[in-house]
Amino acid sequence: MKSYLKAGVAVGLGLSLALVIGATLLSFRSLGEQEDAADSVTHTHLVIEGLETLRAEVLRAENARRGYALTGDPSFVTRFSTARDGLQETLGVVRTLAADNALQQKRLDELEPPIQKRVEQLEQSMRRPHSGPRDEFEAGLTLPGAVLTGQINALLRTMQDTEQELLRARDAEAKRSARRTRLLLALGAVATIAVMLAVFLLLRREIRQRARAEEHLRDLAASLEGRAAERTAALEEQTRTLADQASLLELAHDSIFVRDMNSAVRFWNHGAQETYGWTKEEAQGKVTHTLLQTEFPEPLAKIEEQLFARGHWEGELVHTRRDGSRIVVASRWALLREADTTPGKVLEINREITERKRAEEEIRKLNMELEQRVKERTAELQASNGELEAFTSSVAHDLRAPLRHVDGFGRILIEEHASQLDPEGRRLLERVLHATQHMGELVDDLLNLSRVSRREISPVVTDLNTVVRELIADLQPACQGRRVEFRAGTLPYAQCDPGLVRQVFANLLSNAVKFTRPRDPAIIEVGQTDRDGARVIFVRDNGVGFSMRYAGKLFGVFQRLHRSEDFEGTGVGLATVGRIIQKHNGRIWAEAEVDKGATFFFSLEGLEERRAADSPRVAGGLHAAD
Repeated sequence: MKSYLKAGVAVGLGLSLALVIGATLLSFRSLGEQEDAADSVTHTHLVIEGLETLRAEVLRAENARRGYALTGDPSFVTRFSTARDGLQETLGVVRTLAADNALQQKRLDELEPPIQKRVEQLEQSMRRPHSGPRDEFEAGLTLPGAVLTGQINALLRTMQDTEQELLRARDAEAKRSARRTRLLLALGAVATIAVMLAVFLLLRREIRQRARAEEHLRDLAASLEGRAAERTAALEEQTRTLADQASLLELAHDSIFVRDMNSAVRFWNHGAQETYGWTKEEAQGKVTHTLLQTEFPEPLAKIEEQLFARGHWEGELVHTRRDGSRIVVASRWALLREADTTPGKVLEINREITERKRAEEEIRKLNMELEQRVKERTAELQASNGELEAFTSSVAHDLRAPLRHVDGFGRILIEEHASQLDPEGRRLLERVLHATQHMGELVDDLLNLSRVSRREISPVVTDLNTVVRELIADLQPACQGRRVEFRAGTLPYAQCDPGLVRQVFANLLSNAVKFTRPRDPAIIEVGQTDRDGARVIFVRDNGVGFSMRYAGKLFGVFQRLHRSEDFEGTGVGLATVGRIIQKHNGRIWAEAEVDKGATFFFSLEGLEERRAADSPRVAGGLHAAD
């Protein structure tokens, strides 16, 4: 019997010690995991805040440029410089915070070039002298700038979404760690009490038999006291850990507070005090919605319904500070549940966005004003263009009759009275006839340009290969006596006006034939390529080329880059080409070098890769007879 009691006491003591040690070790481990999870949550919040700051700095830089363009106020230059410096500083901070995330580092590498490029664009436009709202339209809201801004915002949204996913995962892990800690402590306590009770019963039976059992019981009690001290120390450590976590929340710039299910404040961090003006002592126990005079975007009952269903809610609220001023905050609520999953407390994190909302409103108003000004300016330009085209058409028509008379009478003089003229008179008369012919061509080109400007396009699916083949065949008579090699690549189909696009190719190809006259052989190439991610068509030649300093004049009326004695022409053909491409919502430009040829590129909407089965490539070129 004594042996049985001794064995039972030994087993009970060993089991109790093992349970206490195991529960303590698991508790320490769980507390460490909980502290790490809390650190990760705070770190993620800081990264999200840094990304928001990046977005705000980009917006502030663009607003400074728009403000300067609209008002010419030099203070906007200082604001732009501040925003630019803030961007660099914030990029460094975010890169440091995201050092442990290779994916975010890669995205930061992708984000930094467009931000730098956008800042350079804005800075270059800020350096130009102020020239009114048009400067803003032409230099601040260009398509490249809008594309860069869209790219920056897309990358920032992607990075924020990633951090939000990390935040949700880490927050969930923190909750799981807390639940594990509480569960381990509870199980350890229950197991220890159960074992202690069993040992006590055994000792009661043994104390009646031998006095030595009493001594053993006293030793056991001393052992239990030591275990209790260890447990107390563990609880104190847990308390210190929770205090450290609260200190981290105190360091956050956002206003963070915890309220119970009656909306009474139970925790109020330093950020909340700075934002709203009430100290912790003053806010403690107050109903937050009453204290802050909260204005909700929808009924509170509906918000709470979403909170209980999803465990979180996000939205914008309007709060009142202690001084009576109203602010707008981006608010995030998280429902904290008790161990039995019943709702316990609500964690609310608020970030003031008053200035951002004000800036958004200002931008909205500025955009409305700009849109109105653009509409008015467009209407004025359309009216002016209409008047100019009508004037051009009228003048061109009115010039036809006197030109025909001059040409007719001049030819009569040459044919019937040439014998009565001396050589100088005949030479002068021939120059008059040549000038009238040139004037007639110019009138025809002007009328054609006027018709193109007024004509409504009728787009159909057009095989550009057929158009080019027919034009090359038509140009053969003009190539007689020369070696001209045409290289026609496979072109796409296009949704366009066939007649107008045929005129584009006709003008470009005839120009190429003309300006390759000094070359033997002359090489003219037509094909397609990709530029800036878009498909474009090109016409290239090895002719005399031109200096890119004058490229801006190419598509203007009467703009010629070569002497009329060297190359004939009216200076209207490329203007007509430019107008046709513009009517198709396309783009045209040229690249050239003196004595090294020129290449004209243009784009059209609706280019398709469909190819006709009977559209063979013009291989080897077509050669005119020498």
